[in-house]
Amino acid sequence: MIIYKTPYRIPLAGGGTDIDFYYRKRGGKLISFTFDQYIYTFLSRRPLDEKILVQTTRSEFSESLSKVKHNTIKEVLKYFKINKKVQIGTFSTIPTKSGLGTSSSQMVGFINNFLNLKKKRMKLKEIVKLAYKIERKIIGDDGGWQDQITAAYGGIIKININKKGNFIVNKIKISKKKILKFEKHFVLIFTEEVRRSSKIISKQRKKNNIDKVIKLYDKLKQKVPIMERALKKGDVKKIGNIFDEHWKIKRNLTKSISNNYLDNLYVKLMKSNLFHGGKIIGAGGGGFFLMVCKNKNSSINFLKKERIKYTNIKFEFNGSKEIY
Repeated sequence: MIIYKTPYRIPLAGGGTDIDFYYRKRGGKLISFTFDQYIYTFLSRRPLDEKILVQTTRSEFSESLSKVKHNTIKEVLKYFKINKKVQIGTFSTIPTKSGLGTSSSQMVGFINNFLNLKKKRMKLKEIVKLAYKIERKIIGDDGGWQDQITAAYGGIIKININKKGNFIVNKIKISKKKILKFEKHFVLIFTEEVRRSSKIISKQRKKNNIDKVIKLYDKLKQKVPIMERALKKGDVKKIGNIFDEHWKIKRNLTKSISNNYLDNLYVKLMKSNLFHGGKIIGAGGGGFFLMVCKNKNSSINFLKKERIKYTNIKFEFNGSKEIY
């Protein structure tokens, strides 16, 4: 049995500028980090029969690769030329389709599983490119590069993407004291709504909307250097303000990014006067808000009183990692 643990990611600034319709015109720039929630992928050979067993939210036995229903697993098996005698699956510590990069973390994890099985090695950049190729080009899920890069590299990273799609990853060095400070002020709030991010991104590609979308992403990209300075200074209030501005810009990208429920929830949080600001994570339409608390204990008491689901976060500095 081979098991990999791959972290989820949270974009801090510039998210969306890694999508091809933007970076091919302007070049992408963003900051993202991984935290202590994971997707686990496991793989084992089956010694006594020829079948393929897939175990995710449900189990399925298949006599042949063509009959495997799980599209991600099917395409990874096909790429690595494995068509029998295998047991493969995944489980997650948090809800999927919630804007935290589940599908890409899963893809990076599976690629590592198969590389391990076949005793092969690939550089992180090559793993990212392969994950992107399978997920975006072969399967056809719309999206950018951020999720695969962050899942593979881990930590707090700045990503630059040129107009040709070549990317450079730089780790942002922040003291342990500041990291602990962020953890004392950050909270993830679950909206209890899930969605497919690729559908939301596809709506941004409409020709009658693209010029407006690109101008909005220009504004989001301008937040990247401001966010980097705030991170290095440990300025949680500034980070909260950036998030607030980011969310107000982002919700104009397409109508499906927000709705009355999400708008009302954010207004309710901000009217409590317990948060500096926050933003929806990922493509929008549901999932999680990352909020910056003024006082963590007071904020948590408020969330409990209002029966709003939340989770604390700790920064994770490893990318996809073998654990067994």
